Amino acid sequence: MELFPSLILISLIGGIVAIDTTASFQLMISQPVVVCPVIGLIFGHPEIGIEMGILLELPWLVNLPCGGQHGSDGNLGAVVAAGLAIYFASLQINTENIIIIISIIYGLAVARFGTYSIEFVRRANVSLVHNADKAAAASDMKKISMLNLTGVLYSFFMGFAVVGISFLLGTLIIKPLILFVHRNFDFAFGLAKFAILGIGFGGVLTLFVTKETKWYFILPMIISGIVWIVFII
Repeated sequence: MELFPSLILISLIGGIVAIDTTASFQLMISQPVVVCPVIGLIFGHPEIGIEMGILLELPWLVNLPCGGQHGSDGNLGAVVAAGLAIYFASLQINTENIIIIISIIYGLAVARFGTYSIEFVRRANVSLVHNADKAAAASDMKKISMLNLTGVLYSFFMGFAVVGISFLLGTLIIKPLILFVHRNFDFAFGLAKFAILGIGFGGVLTLFVTKETKWYFILPMIISGIVWIVFII
């Protein structure tokens, strides 16, 4: 897996993900459980892509871009994390578990930085909206279409730049960390995957479990526990 071709391809995927997240299409390609396996398939490590998709999907399900609210950009962070994990795995500089966990941690930092890039694009889109209002008043449909396309391109170039820069920096920043961790810690880093899954499940439960609905979740677990104790043990 050569660095420069990988950088260009990962950047293009980042641009597509940025568009699909909110700007246009919204075909769910931007979801980590979809895009990470695609990245793994492209670069010849589908098993790592699938694993990264599963680990990174749940924590971001609660991050809904509703209205003017938008949290961390977990989709772009997932693209960078998956790309780096596959890149370093191809170099075989450490165990797979260590590479994956360190890449995920870096991806979380990228996701937080992505928040500021989204705000920058939204501010840029404000001027497009004002121009679109003027074009609508003049019944200039061609200009409205061009302004709409410009807004989509803003999102693409934002995703392209954020993922490209983050991926390139990641190859420099986290490589020493991956080399620093001894291979004997592979088992501990493997356990960290379950911790990430636990965080994801906990976050998803907050979407459904409220004071009014908590017994719909608690009672089945109690009944299942009783059945397991009586009939299995």
